Amino acid sequence: MATGRLKIGLAGVGHLGRAHARILSQLPGVELVGVADPMVEQAQAVASERQCRAFASHEPLLDLVEAMVVVTPTRYHHAVATDALRHGLPVFVEKPLASTSQQAAELVDLARRCGVPLQVGHIERFNPAYEALRRRNIRSHYIRADRAGPFSGRSLDIGVVLDLMIHDIDLVLDQARGAEVIRVEAMGASILGGHEDVAQARLVMGDGLVADLSACRCQPTAVRQMHLWGADGFATLDFSNKSMRYVMPSEDITAGRLRAPEMSSEAIQDLKETIFQKHLVPGETTCPGPHDALTSELIDFVAAIRQQRAPRVDGRAGQRAIEVAERILQAMEKHAWTGHPSNPMGPRELPSISRHELRGNAA
Repeated sequence: MATGRLKIGLAGVGHLGRAHARILSQLPGVELVGVADPMVEQAQAVASERQCRAFASHEPLLDLVEAMVVVTPTRYHHAVATDALRHGLPVFVEKPLASTSQQAAELVDLARRCGVPLQVGHIERFNPAYEALRRRNIRSHYIRADRAGPFSGRSLDIGVVLDLMIHDIDLVLDQARGAEVIRVEAMGASILGGHEDVAQARLVMGDGLVADLSACRCQPTAVRQMHLWGADGFATLDFSNKSMRYVMPSEDITAGRLRAPEMSSEAIQDLKETIFQKHLVPGETTCPGPHDALTSELIDFVAAIRQQRAPRVDGRAGQRAIEVAERILQAMEKHAWTGHPSNPMGPRELPSISRHELRGNAA
């Protein structure tokens, strides 16, 4: 167990890495020892701003720290995290955990053998709106998720499934409470060339849960919403403004005692006038938390190290999300947009799933 200030190193100081550096440098009980990035000037600028050391590679940091945070491009996650785990260091890896499920499985196994925490940055688990949903304990039977935004110019080594949809895949798996995915249908298209930029998927779970997921990284306006239906109620989460709207059914509805077709005309009229006061009661809440979601997940990482426990989103959760993402990509390749087998991948060619298997990654 770490004592005193926990010494942490950071690999990768791009757009998101800079945010990690800011938070880590301000967390109580944490010392940001250094940042590493092959863009040396960028690393030096962040190090100067955060009063720590700069390195061109993550290797020198491994002997100076007690834990590592990996925010490199996805293609380097496996190599950098492997080096850190082999040093016996707890590791936080931004989503997705790795480029492939095989790489993810290797990291999960290595963390288990080394006996250290491996956490994955599925940040929406820490979004106050999702935490409010979990407190209401609505068991979902149908989920629709929409996640889109303008072209950012980042994460071009992966497609929109591993870039954006992976967030909602993880949430669906969390809602499914261990149920397996038994069927996947998907379609996608490349807009800018290379990997898919828009994707639509349907997941059917073994417990009956059905989820429709939509993701696009070329949309003018940002959308981060999830709608959940269940016998216990309905909820709409807006991850951007951290709010939840919900409708809670009355006991008469959940018990099946409300039978509109059998009511008199007078009772029907009363139901029309009072249904949203008595039986389908709406509510809305803004869910400000004590911290933003990125800070919360880094606090959980530090707590997992100090308390010698598993983090809220461990390596296995990250691995499962990638396994489902790969099934979506495989289903996408089989979908015939024109109805003809010669054009299964949309109006523009997408890279084969084998292209997602990167060999010989090096930091």
